[in-house]
Amino acid sequence: MSRPRHLGPDLNWQLILPVICGTLLAVGAGLVAAFAVALAAGGEGSELIAFGATAAVVLPLSALGVATARNLETVPLRPRDGFFAVTAAWVAAAVVGAIPFLIAGTFDRPIDALFESMSGFTTTGATVIDDVSGQPDAILFWRSVSQWIGGVGIVVLVVAIAPATGLASQRVFYAETSGITADRLTPRIADTAKILWGIYLVLTAAGFLAYVLAGMGPFDAINHVMTSVATGGFSTETASIQAFDSLAIELVAIVLMVLAGINFAFYWRALRGSSIWPQAAEVRAYLAVMAVSVAAVTVALALSEHPGTIPQQLREAGFSVVTVMTGTGYTTVDFDGFNESARSYLLLLMFVGGCAGSTSGGIKVIRLMLLAKAGGQEVQRQLRPKAVQVLRTRGRVFSEELRRGVLGFFFVYMAVTAAGTLAMVLSGLDGPSALSSVAATLNLVGPGLGEVGATDNYGAVSQGGRVVLAFLMLAGRLEVFTVLVLLTPAFWRPASA
Repeated sequence: MSRPRHLGPDLNWQLILPVICGTLLAVGAGLVAAFAVALAAGGEGSELIAFGATAAVVLPLSALGVATARNLETVPLRPRDGFFAVTAAWVAAAVVGAIPFLIAGTFDRPIDALFESMSGFTTTGATVIDDVSGQPDAILFWRSVSQWIGGVGIVVLVVAIAPATGLASQRVFYAETSGITADRLTPRIADTAKILWGIYLVLTAAGFLAYVLAGMGPFDAINHVMTSVATGGFSTETASIQAFDSLAIELVAIVLMVLAGINFAFYWRALRGSSIWPQAAEVRAYLAVMAVSVAAVTVALALSEHPGTIPQQLREAGFSVVTVMTGTGYTTVDFDGFNESARSYLLLLMFVGGCAGSTSGGIKVIRLMLLAKAGGQEVQRQLRPKAVQVLRTRGRVFSEELRRGVLGFFFVYMAVTAAGTLAMVLSGLDGPSALSSVAATLNLVGPGLGEVGATDNYGAVSQGGRVVLAFLMLAGRLEVFTVLVLLTPAFWRPASA
């Protein structure tokens, strides 16, 4: 007698549901905070209902799901469960996060609300709101808090606070954490997640104080620090940081963006007096690329007779390079108005991103370093075919398996970029705007060039195009493979027969 077939991928819902519920618990806490802001600001009834009613439904259900989780350390450790749990958790967060926008009347169409919510939780910063400054305080706060929750990873937060402290949490942590490897700073994954969030909180508190001292009001400061350390870029002003017209505020934002783009493991090792060598090479390359880029864009602006003095051009170039490379997306100037050389340079920087293990998007500096090393070795191999070559950076040796992984990631990343660009052209955008929209969303930057330029929003993108870009935000936040693996026939093939 034949064994019964299992339909679908035979997922461990005993692990998946607590992760989703834990994620929604974090989202629910954000909803409560936004409700408190609406109450304090004397918001209209629709705003109070938008956040209060949504929280009243989400919090009890998610808390129940987390509370009923038992013995998760005994759940079999399988990659497919981690990939599905993480992807489902981020989608669930975006869907729930879209509800207040609809109830409060910010958007009439669900796709627009989902686009804004996905942009928030993935820390992309792309928006379809025309007049940001005219939005109620609670909506502005919700946009900011969604980026802050998503910054270091809502799923990492789940691992830190949920009962999943055994082996079952590892796949969730590794599927969500950015970079070529996920640094385990302590023997237990949950403790590592707590360390990451501790560093995140310290940066947030210090950044808030810095913004206040630089001249921001408390409400603007709390909103901007949340979107700065998350490298998200949502602002309380339509004109973004430019609206404050303050060099001090720009400098605070630059420092926070640069710090948020560095591997958080680097900070922990430095604080403990441990060796920072594993991350030091990438951090040096990250800062070097940024410095060279600022100089290059400044020179490009000066040679093109861009308006302003050299110091003013340096100020505009410096902020634009940092905000684009870290994927934050703040603006102090319409960099879409730069000359062609500077604009092209900024477009390339979107793909570079920050360090692995940071809140930035993009390919990541360490991957590009290894790609350059691997490319150089292939050239040498043509001259010395029998030579044994080891992939290493500053003494750190990387395995052949990791080399193949980096090469595969780069190929898939470029393939997704090409496919996304084609889809956006078919949706109605011109070629440069299509490529820019894909680069800005896949790399979690937000503002792009052309029809989605730095001082514009994504209003020119069709409804279908917004769905495509929302998918690219999710793929970019989860390092592409975590999402794409769910689209393969192998994942959905019956697990047994």
